[in-house]
Amino acid sequence: MGDALLTCQNLTVGYEGVRLCTDISFTLHTGEYMSIIGPSGIGKSALAGTILGVQKPAEGEVIYENGMQRTDIGCLPQEQVIRSSVTVREVVLEGCLHHTKKWFVGRAEKEFAMHNLERVGLADFAKRRFGDLSGGQRQRVLLARALCSAKKLLILDEPMHGLDAYAKDEIFHEIVKINESGIAVMLIDANAVDGTVLHLSDRQLFCGSVTDYIRSVPGQFYFMGRII
Repeated sequence: MGDALLTCQNLTVGYEGVRLCTDISFTLHTGEYMSIIGPSGIGKSALAGTILGVQKPAEGEVIYENGMQRTDIGCLPQEQVIRSSVTVREVVLEGCLHHTKKWFVGRAEKEFAMHNLERVGLADFAKRRFGDLSGGQRQRVLLARALCSAKKLLILDEPMHGLDAYAKDEIFHEIVKINESGIAVMLIDANAVDGTVLHLSDRQLFCGSVTDYIRSVPGQFYFMGRII
């Protein structure tokens, strides 16, 4: 396992003073794949927001390690509003502005955006309008945008939600390839358990390998079709 990227230490997350999940403690490493599961509304998205620094923890802290910075993190959030009239390339270029101090994109950013469109197989769609794409294609465009920011870590909040089986399979294989390139992945998706499993409820119930998770009480409930 690679160097530590970040540590969550005795973390409590929530929204507007409402505590959702407590006692979250784990360390994420370079190139690690982490599956985050738990009941709906328990704070999985709040954890993502806290790691990104867009909201403060109710208790505890997120510690970036070994030179890790917030600008090294790319994120594909659960809900995004994108104007249908903008081009695919314009959508992806927005991700480049996340880690630059410039107010405009130059040649390097444009080349990087096209590189990430190529990674998700949509380079030929660069001039298409975002609103003309299928649901699966839109998610792949948004994944390319997140990759423009993801130097070390990519956080994905239910990226397969609302997609058909074929589109889900495409997105999942893209995520695997991204992880194999050395970028750590945190995937919030109750149906995709792999790598390191982080199971959250009103508190952290489990963090460890799939093998150990299968033997645990929350893991046994999960594989019987219940998430506690």
